[in-house]
Amino acid sequence: MSSIGSGTLVPHTEIGGTKVPLPQNSKMGEWKECKLGECIEVINGYAFKSQNFLEEQIENSLPVVKIKNVANGDVNLKAVQYHVFDKSLEKYLIQKNDVLIALTGNHPQAITQVVGEASKYKLDELAFLNQRVAKIKARENMSNNFLYYFVKDDASHDYLASQSSGSANQANISKSDIENMPISLPPLEEQKAITEVLSSLDDKIDLLHRQNKTLEELAQTLFRQWFIEEAKDEWEVGTLSYFANNPRKSIKPAEIELDAKYIGLEHIERKNISLVQSGDSSAVASNKYQFEENDILFGKLRPYFHKVCFTSHDGICSTDILVIRPKKTSYFAYTLLAFNQEDVINYANAGSEGTRMPRTNWDVLSQYPVQIPSEHILEEFNLMIIPSIKKIKNNQTQIKILENMRDTLLPKLMSGEIRIKD
Repeated sequence: MSSIGSGTLVPHTEIGGTKVPLPQNSKMGEWKECKLGECIEVINGYAFKSQNFLEEQIENSLPVVKIKNVANGDVNLKAVQYHVFDKSLEKYLIQKNDVLIALTGNHPQAITQVVGEASKYKLDELAFLNQRVAKIKARENMSNNFLYYFVKDDASHDYLASQSSGSANQANISKSDIENMPISLPPLEEQKAITEVLSSLDDKIDLLHRQNKTLEELAQTLFRQWFIEEAKDEWEVGTLSYFANNPRKSIKPAEIELDAKYIGLEHIERKNISLVQSGDSSAVASNKYQFEENDILFGKLRPYFHKVCFTSHDGICSTDILVIRPKKTSYFAYTLLAFNQEDVINYANAGSEGTRMPRTNWDVLSQYPVQIPSEHILEEFNLMIIPSIKKIKNNQTQIKILENMRDTLLPKLMSGEIRIKD
């Protein structure tokens, strides 16, 4: 038995070394049918003037959280702009554990930047709330974590999307849409017990993501030390094409297996070598490229987005992605980390064609000049990095298991189909 809250004991299972409480079918108290507005306060973001945005942070300025920082996962500060703090803007401050929701975006079928997508602000740094993003605060009769999981539930998201107005790629919801959303509200103690189950899974997922990020940063540091800072004068000068090639094995929709994993640009995170998402290949309607396990995927559309990762499985990918394959197994670590260098990304961007939708290509990218170490050094480096890559792969597997468990439990706990045992 494992305790998950005051007076609440439930059986547990163990996943990846973590004890995860299991909910039981049991009644703790009556649930109240009401409108979400009875449990929360909705605060709309502020319409900052674009001319007052700063591209770099200066003293007494804060990042401004926009829709792109809220949709599709918990809040991030990627490509963020800043605004000088003023006391009159205190109402629009965001702090750790605030729940945010996108009021404008695409309909759910679009996958990215979806209207009604909810996020939790998990960062320690204060930030400002921009227009068309709302902050929702729980009142005394609701747990903040329960609020977060309620709006993360697909049923809540689908409801909000159904209330939206506007076009498919410019759908809007309002403050009143959120307030009028129906909710079946458990007693506060049961809310806390429910969220402890879900939080225990999310905490483990966050830990594994942090471990992967640390492993990646260590590998990048070692790469720069070995091949840039301590490069030998006697090493020959060549290009990245020495280490890898670009197999362009095209596949038609009719030839794609039903269980094939599809990778689009939307599935690759910026500045993250780990690939944890994939799409449904059954919806593919045009030719794609095939890739193999331990290939490297490089986003060639808008290369400045820095979408470069390794694959832990075979699959198919968008033709806006370059498939890069090391010429030797011992070249894998070097190739993966070399194509992730900021200088290589800048080189690819500078050689891109097109103004609105710039694209790089293999002929440009492969000609980035590098020094070529000896085979012995490349093999030694590969042997040093591979354990970290294997650990990242194992963490990816655990993340997927935990996410599937959370996503299975979430709607059942939120609807009362499964109740926490008293």
